[in-house]
Amino acid sequence: MQNAKCKIARWPASLIVILATVITISAGLGFCEAWADVRTCIKIKGEAWIKGEKVYLKDIASIEGPTRLKERLGAIYLGYSPQPGRYKTIRGTWIESKIRSKRWLPVNTALHVPESVRVNRTWQSIQEKDLQELYNNYIAKQLKGREANFRVSRFKVVGNGQFPEGKMSIELVRQGDGRLLGYVSLTAIVRVDGKIEQRMVLSGWVDRFEDVVCTSRSLRRNSIITEEDLCMKQRNISRLPFNVLTSMEAVVGKRLKQSLKTDTALLANMVEDPPLIKRGDKVIIMGESPTLLVTTLGIAQAKGGIGDQIRVKNCMSQKQIIARIINASTVRVEF
Repeated sequence: MQNAKCKIARWPASLIVILATVITISAGLGFCEAWADVRTCIKIKGEAWIKGEKVYLKDIASIEGPTRLKERLGAIYLGYSPQPGRYKTIRGTWIESKIRSKRWLPVNTALHVPESVRVNRTWQSIQEKDLQELYNNYIAKQLKGREANFRVSRFKVVGNGQFPEGKMSIELVRQGDGRLLGYVSLTAIVRVDGKIEQRMVLSGWVDRFEDVVCTSRSLRRNSIITEEDLCMKQRNISRLPFNVLTSMEAVVGKRLKQSLKTDTALLANMVEDPPLIKRGDKVIIMGESPTLLVTTLGIAQAKGGIGDQIRVKNCMSQKQIIARIINASTVRVEF
């Protein structure tokens, strides 16, 4: 049997182009008719809450219609939103004119607009107790390793308020470089989504308790201090002068400049190095120049320690001169 052959009709290329154009135009007209057939409705709310810094139509209205048209309508910009926690009022007639000014708006759009719209801005806040916890943690971290106990009182916050919604972070920065005791002030930098929104001041009185050198018994003026005269006791150093002594090694061997009662915290200005030379002591006066060295005998006219300048009487000339103490038996004169 002879196989039947199918004959395929070949269309001219020009006819194919014409048919494709007709199909495309028909599809486009069908899409437009479908858009026109779907009823577009915009209903403006009388009150709305805004999270961001700008207000768009989608934030204050419910929009019904084709998806692409809804997105385009929702993106209509209506201005900046109020500050966090505040509100602003927008006139309904202004909103309507803003919408109808769009030439692409379908003519059959239903628009429901109140007389005015109240736009509120959402917000978040920071509780004072949370700020105090941050303050306390900062102090504790800075004092870590010093084995110092502390207590915070009279805590105060200046500049706290309402902040935009978003991811919040707080950075504490120390004001000045003073000691972390007594009145301590910190700056709190508040960021929302990485943007600086506010700077606050956190302050408080910090009482710190540390071991200081105290007298274990009553001591008289000019006494040379021994280890048995001292003890270490914990005191509130925020209530003591800044020069309170915290090391017994720095005190033993010093001489008291005043009488002290038992359990007195020692200050640096209460003690002094005992004099190496006393008034009336015989000393060697050494005179020195780049080319000459002269020594003679003298008598100290005052007391002093290493480095002090005192008046000395030259035993040969009987004249008094100013010399610097260099050890327990020698003074030096520059000439």
